[in-house]
Amino acid sequence: MRILVNEFCGHAFQIELSRELASRGHQVLHLYFADNLSTPKGKIERCENDPIGFSIEGLHIPMRFSKHSIWTRRTADIAYGKAVAAKVVAFRPHIVLSANMPLDAQNVLQKAAKLQNAKFIFWLQDVYSLAARFVLRRKLGPLAEIIGACYERLERKLLTRSDGVVCIAPEFVKIVTGWGVEPSRISMIENWASLGEIQPTDKDNAWSREHGMDRKFCFIYSGTLGMKHRPELLLALAQYLETRNDANLMVVAGGAGADWLCEHTKPIRKDVLTFLPFQPYQRLSQVLGASDVLIALLDSDAGTFAVPSKVLSYLSAGRPLLLAAPRENHATVVVEQADAGIVISPDSANDFVDAARRLMESSELRARYAANARAFAEHSFNIVSIADLFIDVFSKVGYGEAQQSLSGIFPRSYPKTLYRDPLKTSGPVAR
Repeated sequence: MRILVNEFCGHAFQIELSRELASRGHQVLHLYFADNLSTPKGKIERCENDPIGFSIEGLHIPMRFSKHSIWTRRTADIAYGKAVAAKVVAFRPHIVLSANMPLDAQNVLQKAAKLQNAKFIFWLQDVYSLAARFVLRRKLGPLAEIIGACYERLERKLLTRSDGVVCIAPEFVKIVTGWGVEPSRISMIENWASLGEIQPTDKDNAWSREHGMDRKFCFIYSGTLGMKHRPELLLALAQYLETRNDANLMVVAGGAGADWLCEHTKPIRKDVLTFLPFQPYQRLSQVLGASDVLIALLDSDAGTFAVPSKVLSYLSAGRPLLLAAPRENHATVVVEQADAGIVISPDSANDFVDAARRLMESSELRARYAANARAFAEHSFNIVSIADLFIDVFSKVGYGEAQQSLSGIFPRSYPKTLYRDPLKTSGPVAR
């Protein structure tokens, strides 16, 4: 089978899926947007031991890309869609699996896939039209509702015209079924993080020593920091830590929220708050391992359309979590199910700081959460089993024969993973 995986951001776990699919004998072309520098990238270079059928390519567009520009963003998105569409024509895939794609670009890509008779699978990582409303409401006021409504119509059209839809959370399933997507076309596969690429490390490691964190209590926020991630909570924590003089907050991030936080924390002492850009992916285990507590944040209004995937990397790293997110968000469900940290509302800076204090003052609590985090990851993030679920999705859209032909090549029994029936979201079943 020829599979084109388009993942706009270049996230690590989706690249891992492409490598696993290629290891089964498929031809896999993995594409990402190389000009998007606002998100951390995974293992984007071919490795010596990569399968022969695996290739990865970062695409460029003939214009400057600014993620937060209202006036130029749509033009840039369409340009990227055309770049991916050209690869569809050249590669002639049987399957196009597309994730994190802006809707204007997704529209171009879906049309190209249909013209090439490729099955198109919409991998829904965020409900884009709801996210657009959230962002634009702060910039354009009432005009945001008009633009948001236009994007909702487009998103509905793209989802209903897809041969398959992969949702990452039960809340997304409810949204797309409410928009008229046939339940038979919907699958739910939760996101994950790489167990092999992100592993628990000692706090005293090469990276922590380079940055003076090896002997100091350290909170770390790592990953994209947008305004939906409530950077003001990190400001409140930094102000609290400045009164204690026994801990550091390290923000390893990029995005509009990181820019806001940098501007508003200038009075904070540098030995209390440290800013760093995204670090090389091969050092991520050491970065996360330098922490005593890892932080993830999400605005209450963003709970229905986004799930912070950094939480899953934190679980793989085997560190206790401090999560400020709405109750209905799937990240809250996962952290509480794993018993891997403290979850509080993002609407109270006092509660956030109090939870941080409790974690600082209890090494026993941190040890319990850390052990539970890695145990949950090892139980749930097996890439072989996860790839099986995607093969099932490919079968649902018309490529069952390819799966059957591979069963003789790979006769081993695969470990179990967590899978949820998209129409029965009360709990996981063994797969």
